[in-house]
Amino acid sequence: MRCLKLLVTTLAATVLLASAAQAGAIHTDVPAKVDPAKRYLIYLHGAWPETKALSEPHPKRGLFEYDKIVKGLAARNFEVISQLRREKTNPRRYARTVVVPQIAALIEKGVPANRITVAGFSKGGNMVLVLMALAKQPEVNFVNMAGCGKGRFRTAYDSFLANDAPKMQGEMLSLFDEAETIAGTCSEAAALAPRMKMTEEILKIGKGHGSFYAAHPAWLDRISAWADRKTKPKTN
Repeated sequence: MRCLKLLVTTLAATVLLASAAQAGAIHTDVPAKVDPAKRYLIYLHGAWPETKALSEPHPKRGLFEYDKIVKGLAARNFEVISQLRREKTNPRRYARTVVVPQIAALIEKGVPANRITVAGFSKGGNMVLVLMALAKQPEVNFVNMAGCGKGRFRTAYDSFLANDAPKMQGEMLSLFDEAETIAGTCSEAAALAPRMKMTEEILKIGKGHGSFYAAHPAWLDRISAWADRKTKPKTN
């Protein structure tokens, strides 16, 4: 019995060590040295942490689990690049002056574009739309999580549709929850963008916008699979 317990303990430790070895690191900007064989993900959070402390819960959605989210992405073998934005950041300016240079720097350092993913939630999702129009990198993977507003939250989305949607290039995964009330389909943007291909999925977490406030495996795993689709060898 003691031998069996020792074997189980040893196996568990081995699994933990293997998982730790596969996990990526978390960076606030493009690291000085990159590994072209690794997967890089730029994560853009929503508006709540721009003006609120991470310890302050949203009245309807609870805490925004930023640290758990970036750690969850890193645990899925991404090198994560993410900054906590402040002061009600202008989405277009941030996309143009921060994220476009980050994408360019990764590519310049030798990372293939198809190993780069940009994922944004809510306001960050709006930035993803803008980036698809500005970056001109169709091989980069783009993920929009509840970033196409609806109802009284359509202002930024409508502005994008009117000014930039036809310029979008590349492939985008659009995710939103079945209980979402302030965002929804990005089909209008896709219809205006002949050089953009969209895959859209409705998650069944059931927490609406709050589904992306937590590090939920349903969307973390989906992003990981989406990023893998261009890099895994095809089988006959």
